[in-house]
Amino acid sequence: MPQDASGLEAQQKRAGLLKDQVRLVKRKDCDRHEIVPIQGPLSFEKGFFIVIRACQLLAQKNDGIILVGLAGPSGAGKTVFTEKILNFMPSIATISMDNYNDSSRIVDGNFDDPRLTDYDTLLQNLHDLKEGKEVQVPIYDFKASSRIGYRTLEVPSSRIVIIEGIYALSEKLRPMLDLRVSVTGGVHFDLVKRVLRDIQRAGQEPEEIIHQISETVYPMYKAFIEPDLQTAQIKIINKFNPFTGFQSPTYILKSARELTVEQIKSAISDEHIETQEQTYDIYLLPPGEDPESCQSYLRMRNKDGKYSLMFEEWVTDIPFVISPRITFEVSVRLLGGLMALGYTIATILKRNSHVFSDDKVCVKIDWLEQLNRQYFQVQGRDRSVVKCVAEKLGLEGSYISRTYIEQIQLEKLVNEVMALPEDLKTKLSLDEDLVSSPKDALLRASVDRVALRNRHLKRYKHVIHIFLLHKNAVKWPI
Repeated sequence: MPQDASGLEAQQKRAGLLKDQVRLVKRKDCDRHEIVPIQGPLSFEKGFFIVIRACQLLAQKNDGIILVGLAGPSGAGKTVFTEKILNFMPSIATISMDNYNDSSRIVDGNFDDPRLTDYDTLLQNLHDLKEGKEVQVPIYDFKASSRIGYRTLEVPSSRIVIIEGIYALSEKLRPMLDLRVSVTGGVHFDLVKRVLRDIQRAGQEPEEIIHQISETVYPMYKAFIEPDLQTAQIKIINKFNPFTGFQSPTYILKSARELTVEQIKSAISDEHIETQEQTYDIYLLPPGEDPESCQSYLRMRNKDGKYSLMFEEWVTDIPFVISPRITFEVSVRLLGGLMALGYTIATILKRNSHVFSDDKVCVKIDWLEQLNRQYFQVQGRDRSVVKCVAEKLGLEGSYISRTYIEQIQLEKLVNEVMALPEDLKTKLSLDEDLVSSPKDALLRASVDRVALRNRHLKRYKHVIHIFLLHKNAVKWPI
């Protein structure tokens, strides 16, 4: 029996436990139950348990097959989520809508066009399962872009079937579904995951994948997929960071301490290679990211007239900056596609480097035109080797645990603070040592001052906020 309003209100008051957040109501269009939509998005883990609970309750209340639609944009983690449920409940069955692609319908290489799906076969399979019949599910080969066979799918003992795909909540499927679930991530991480997946699954080149995403995948998502996701009863946000799976990050120790070329040569192998290079790095801010806190820029590098795209994210393990990274060669035309996805240019950094490298470590003398300053970097895959070389160079106690983009942001922020009138500085009790000479203060940065400087940075952000609120209303003295 459906619950009345007072019963629902009583359950809302005790909906602290996961099991109490899933409530069933009678559907208006048929003699079956569905869940009351969960308010607000859920984390990947919490969403997993909520979906499990919903499937169990629906199987108890409804006869026959329980059809679950699991939809989301490309790269959001739908397949991973489905596999996680399958590992927990091996008696369920899963159907991937990718296997219902009809290659004869592909137009202009658009694999995300909803018309590509063979709904006739899919709907017939679902109707047959509901009638207790085994079905023949197509098998699609992405590298060959064709259907290569079929597999037999019987009615699972649990009676639960998950249909997973970007259009699993489409208007054609929704009337048949007992549960509607959406999984979304973010444009940036979804982009990274889609690129890594399609390289492995379809053998595509990275630039081809990103061009396809900007030209067809993202527009199709906004036009056809996103509206369907609004109908989900359970909305899951997948914040999985694809960079956490990288096994070979680069370890970096950086310093502004002066070194000679002879010192560097004496600290590395005699068989080192010495080169000069000039690079232009275009830092692209992902859509919706705060430039003051972003740690996962896309970086497009121009070196010797060749462009490469870097997927990277950095973390700080003082005194190291650790950077997982994957790099692909691309053309400059790709920049337009990325900006169409919502990326914006945060800064362009010109760097002239004198590089000394052997088979284990690389030492760079970097001159940054934007900062008008020289830095030394020791970097490599082996943390202990990087530390050993840095110690040989006498860099201990002078490490700067910031990336260049962070350094640029920090100095810009401090310079803006310096432009504030003296009475406002006094009122906000700003540290004179940091405010009166930011460049000297930054150069004196050391390990034991990082935490202190981070606290000041938070205060500076507050000051800049006040400054921005008032600058149009008050004529500040110059």
